[in-house]
Amino acid sequence: MNYRVSLAAVNVPPESIEYVNAAMRTGWIGQSDYIARFESQLAAWVGVRHAIAVSCGTLADAVALLALSLRYGKKRVLCPALTFIAQPNAARMAGLEIVFADVNERGLLAELHQNSFLLYPSDCMGRLAADASFFGVEDACEAFGSTFGKRRAGTFGSLGTFSFFVSHSIAIGEGGAIVTDSDELATLCRALRSHGRASETDALQKFHFPHFGFNAKMSGLVAALACGIMEHADEYVARRRAVFDQMNVGLGGRFQEHYGERVIPHGYPLDFESEAMRDSAMRTLLGAGIECRKLFSCLPTMEGAYVGWQPASQFPVAERMARTMLYLPCHQNLSESDVDYVCETARGLAGLI
Repeated sequence: MNYRVSLAAVNVPPESIEYVNAAMRTGWIGQSDYIARFESQLAAWVGVRHAIAVSCGTLADAVALLALSLRYGKKRVLCPALTFIAQPNAARMAGLEIVFADVNERGLLAELHQNSFLLYPSDCMGRLAADASFFGVEDACEAFGSTFGKRRAGTFGSLGTFSFFVSHSIAIGEGGAIVTDSDELATLCRALRSHGRASETDALQKFHFPHFGFNAKMSGLVAALACGIMEHADEYVARRRAVFDQMNVGLGGRFQEHYGERVIPHGYPLDFESEAMRDSAMRTLLGAGIECRKLFSCLPTMEGAYVGWQPASQFPVAERMARTMLYLPCHQNLSESDVDYVCETARGLAGLI
């Protein structure tokens, strides 16, 4: 379906076309210098020592979790009940035990002080799950560019992860990355993304594998596309924030930021009085040509892959939010008239809280 206002948008600047064409002309479409170049760009932008490019956000999470588990011997992961299913799936891929926890009213993992777990919060809709460093993996896939004080999303956990799927601030179709300041963890992640091999550069060690790993490498073509897009990262993030500011005014300031927080949104969330009203609102929005989505599911109570893992009574907030919330488009390619149209339509929805 062609929507008047789409949920996501992709920007392909001239630099990306130039780099992709150059990669194809040289034949370096698998592993190439564009990967290291993109990693350097991303690390500098986020403000960390290392970035490790991978093929998708799910594998970024899986590699990061496995690296932490191997280094510190922890096997249990604390994951929010309200999240996209890729997050716990990645923990299962890494061979770890998942324990779901309820979220707070902002949709974020409520408990970040469990020393017996690898903490694994997600930055839901661009909100940061933490305002201080913690031991674990920060899934920042929905929050590229969000900040708390001077720190950017992805820098609060021992490792941070990003997805570059089309609905995210930096979109290259697929692709993901891990970021960290730890030299040791970065080296381990680089091994694990390439089948767990001993070395990518030493020919004598290339076919030795001290660890179980994944085929999670980013291709040179995707990295070439990403290099051009990263040259415009400041522009895209600033524009997405401007769209958010206009939408937040138009919808009465429903999205409230905490002191020191600056959100670059994945989408604009709305809450309704009931599940029936939320679903009716979605039908109205879709009928008006405005693409939208349910906020996510409470995975251990609503999705067959995880139902029954833990008692349903443990997740009252996640259950409510999953049943009564949706999110609207809020990306950098929306015009002022697009935002006005979305706000005008949304303000007329029955049951909007």
